[in-house]
Amino acid sequence: MPAIQLSPAIPQLPSGDIQLTADFFKTALGFEVAAIFPEHKHLIVRREAAEIHFWQADTEELARHYGEASSCYIRVTGIEGLYQELQARGAKFRYGLTKQPWGMNEMQIDDPYGNAIRFGEVVE
Repeated sequence: MPAIQLSPAIPQLPSGDIQLTADFFKTALGFEVAAIFPEHKHLIVRREAAEIHFWQADTEELARHYGEASSCYIRVTGIEGLYQELQARGAKFRYGLTKQPWGMNEMQIDDPYGNAIRFGEVVE
């Protein structure tokens, strides 16, 4: 029997419009669109090892309702450089780089449907 090994978790977040979500992640956050499946209302975006999947809710209102309670945490190396890049891209931050008491330097951006996309780096 092979050894058990878990891979990184991949969040599945709600979207009210798959194309709008794809455009936001590409433009504001520098992700690539790995795949769009319009017939299944599913989107996959990637940036390096980070991958996020999106499913389309029945309405934009429902997507915002679910999105307000959804989040994704991406660990980063070189978060200050990423912060500067995202600022240059015009990303709107819920909060900028903040050293948290749990030992992480974090920032958060909400996507168009309220999903919290949080980036964090261990404080040395």
